[in-house]
Amino acid sequence: MLVLLLLRSAPRSLFSRLFFRVLAFCIDNDTSPSIQNTPQTQGSLILLLTPLHDTHSAMTTRLDVEKGSSFADDEYGAHVVRSDTELEKDGGNLVLQVEDAAAAGLKTAKDGRTILVPQPSDDPRDPLNWPEWKKHAILIIVALAAFGGDFQSGAGIPLLLSQGEEWGLSPAKVNEAGNLNVLLLGIGGLVWIPPLYFWGRLPVLFWTQLLGTFMVLGSVLVQDFTAYYALRPLTSLFLTAGQTIGLTKIGLWVVIFLCSPYCGPFFGGFIVSGLNGQWRPVLWVVFAWSCFVLLLIIFLADETWYDRSLPVQPERPTGIYGRFCNLVGITGIRQRAYKPNAFPSVMRLFEVFTKPTLWMVFVVYALSFMWAVGINITSSIILATPKVAGGYGLTLKQTSVVYLTPLVALMLGEGIGHVANDWIANRYVRKHNGVFKPECRLYIFPFASVLMIAGLVLVGQALAKGLSVGAIVVGWGAYVLGVMVSSVAITAYILDVFPSASGEVSAAVNLSRTISGFSVGYFQAPWGEAVGYDVSFGIQAAIVAFAMGLVFVLIAVGERIRKFGGPLHFAKHQ
Repeated sequence: MLVLLLLRSAPRSLFSRLFFRVLAFCIDNDTSPSIQNTPQTQGSLILLLTPLHDTHSAMTTRLDVEKGSSFADDEYGAHVVRSDTELEKDGGNLVLQVEDAAAAGLKTAKDGRTILVPQPSDDPRDPLNWPEWKKHAILIIVALAAFGGDFQSGAGIPLLLSQGEEWGLSPAKVNEAGNLNVLLLGIGGLVWIPPLYFWGRLPVLFWTQLLGTFMVLGSVLVQDFTAYYALRPLTSLFLTAGQTIGLTKIGLWVVIFLCSPYCGPFFGGFIVSGLNGQWRPVLWVVFAWSCFVLLLIIFLADETWYDRSLPVQPERPTGIYGRFCNLVGITGIRQRAYKPNAFPSVMRLFEVFTKPTLWMVFVVYALSFMWAVGINITSSIILATPKVAGGYGLTLKQTSVVYLTPLVALMLGEGIGHVANDWIANRYVRKHNGVFKPECRLYIFPFASVLMIAGLVLVGQALAKGLSVGAIVVGWGAYVLGVMVSSVAITAYILDVFPSASGEVSAAVNLSRTISGFSVGYFQAPWGEAVGYDVSFGIQAAIVAFAMGLVFVLIAVGERIRKFGGPLHFAKHQ
């Protein structure tokens, strides 16, 4: 309720007015040579954006422009495109509105003027023509599947002490299985991208969820650490598939996605504390969640692969038997002639990683997000350490309550990011003669970085000087709030750059997050103990500031970097 009240009152608050005025100044005074006074941009070009909340396609946000504006495709370098790959070839420029879209044979949104990209076909089997309830159902299913990967990983944190006592090991030794579990969350996403192309989205999602559910069951039933150590990484390998299926409701997907690492410790801590140290019930809850998602996939999910470049679409079987064939992948095998082979599907993934824009985003996100894991690890240890040993002496239940901090911050960040990102994009287009470029998505990143830097410094000072738990809560909340806002911005940006590769982009961002987080788990605590937490967290804040500098580079010359990298070529599909 508090979050809702804050969001409702935010537009009228002094801070919100100042925040949006500063953003407006930055947008209105952008003098990038690629936008101002060039032959390609004189006049009004209405460009299509990747919305944070739209359910139709990757690009359907309406942008209002001044009356009386006009354009000429060839003269101004923008074209009416009908697919994401065409948009990539055009370097991001796109005409959204024409005088008479219907006469030009273009399909529009309900307003009758906004051109839809990709252009839906007349086939009711086209996912763009599905009813809204079905689109939302699939969105929720994929988001819940993505949630499960980090949920099961985070649920292992409050189990370490109890498992160590049962197996005669230190919590640090038991946590080695958790480190591999985190690592496979990132690597697993890369493994499942090619099958999405040459086999299908639905069978990949079904089989990975099914096998991952069995891995969770095995982790519950094991009696020794060796078996547990083998099953935990495999669990992440399979349950990470949901994090690689590209979605267009970025804000909703990101908030569900980023909530999952904190929900595991939050609920798991209460369960272990309430059951006198029993750890298996926590994994039984994870198993129940995995079964729930599996049932949703079986009964509600559908195959979203649809190649609009084909003159005739392959038939899909219907009925109970047809549903079985679609689900387990028999239909995908039968339709192999219509899909790319395994080699170009793999090469497309490699091609995405050859683009300089992706690598800059990869580094920026890694340097910004990795400290979330650091705070998670350090705070949980020090909060539970007895006061006589220099800690806070909180019980497991009290520590679990503290995990409400990032959850509330993520919800608040989703509300701010949802409003601010769309506001920035729309204002940018209005103030630059109807021209849109993806780099305007990044304007909010410096503001998010300020929150992250301040939060890291405050947490470091609190841990080093023994300040109250409230100081840790405020610092942690500020950092996670910044992470949420920046995540939406950076994800929207890279999806605008590569709209036809949402799966590959999602996998790359996920890999950036997990690889960096995996590494922090090995050095965060010893580093803080060696030099002091005020110093270690101060250096982390400086690294976030460096990442902000890279974002300024993208804002300044990102368009040139995009055009230098060029469009994708392998396995083009809409």
